[in-house]
Amino acid sequence: MSEQGSAKAKRTRFAIIGGYLGSGKTTLATAIAKELRLRHGKSTAIVTNDQGNVLVDTQYVKDAGFDVAEVLGGCFCSKFPEFVKNARTLVAMGRPDVILAEPIGTSTNVLSSVVAPLRNLYPDEFEVAPLLVVFDGTRANEMLERPTGFGLGSQSRIIPLNQVHDAEVILISKCDLMSQRQIEDVIERIGVEAPGTEVIPYSAHNSMNLDKIVDLLVSSRTSQKLPRPDDPSIFATEKASMGWYNLSGRIQATRLDLSAFITTLLRQVAEAFPGRMTGHVKVVVSTPRVAVKIGLVEGQVQVEGLKGSRFLEGEGRLVINARITTSPEEMKRVFEQAVESTCARFEVELTEGSVSCFAPRPEQPDHLHRE
Repeated sequence: MSEQGSAKAKRTRFAIIGGYLGSGKTTLATAIAKELRLRHGKSTAIVTNDQGNVLVDTQYVKDAGFDVAEVLGGCFCSKFPEFVKNARTLVAMGRPDVILAEPIGTSTNVLSSVVAPLRNLYPDEFEVAPLLVVFDGTRANEMLERPTGFGLGSQSRIIPLNQVHDAEVILISKCDLMSQRQIEDVIERIGVEAPGTEVIPYSAHNSMNLDKIVDLLVSSRTSQKLPRPDDPSIFATEKASMGWYNLSGRIQATRLDLSAFITTLLRQVAEAFPGRMTGHVKVVVSTPRVAVKIGLVEGQVQVEGLKGSRFLEGEGRLVINARITTSPEEMKRVFEQAVESTCARFEVELTEGSVSCFAPRPEQPDHLHRE
């Protein structure tokens, strides 16, 4: 075998899975990783990403039994060297067959700021799959609507449209909650918005078309799409309107129904921040044997992961991540009240709690690439 052929054979398959807040990226990534292991005998590592210093998604991936690295405090695009360093570390640790990476739900221009630099700067290390974008089919109307204004008062969005335009393959999620006619309608609307883009409707919960996504990842298909010339600054106002809240701590209880505990907490948050104000709230409680992850997306509580029993006996780790269209001060007030009252109701002791709450600064891509 030639030296060039040997280098290519050693490349790690790399797939970026983008998509808006609450679309189901982490749930899909772990489902793909399980399928790759069970059906194809391939090992998978996952790179998570968000604004805080303790991530629900990282804990969830660990609980699912996969190697994970995380990029904190900003999007992959603004921390590209760290992103590549983490990928290389995963390769050095276990040489996975596939690395899956999911950027922050408000990430934009991922094709030009992450995918294109990765495929152009590191062709001998990584084989980059087409950019996958997860699109929540149950929220198609609002995700595809044209904005009428910006900022705290408008709740209009241009980020989901940018993600759809960026995609090389669009994955319509949560199809188990939709009728066949609804699925067809969403496919048709996406076809108008992004003509020629491949679309795969799927469900991570009943495995509908999951095999098609996995087959794509084990194929030799690579990212080829030319990046769009969008200016990242046009998304700054929308991103700045969403505050970030993070809590990490230990909880203790004699016997606690984690599903009821987390759902009660999230319903209080939903009452304070109704409708579109809530981008995504993620809560996970875990022990070595038990893990429950439940999310809140625009007033809807969704069970996103369950490992072992839903009951906690003794001590567990609690992590909360939230993106909500409001001020950091209001987020902190609401969450403090919700956590305190929920712990009191269920006779739960919270210790070692660490809280951060802020408005993330707009990203400045450090490897923006236009071909």
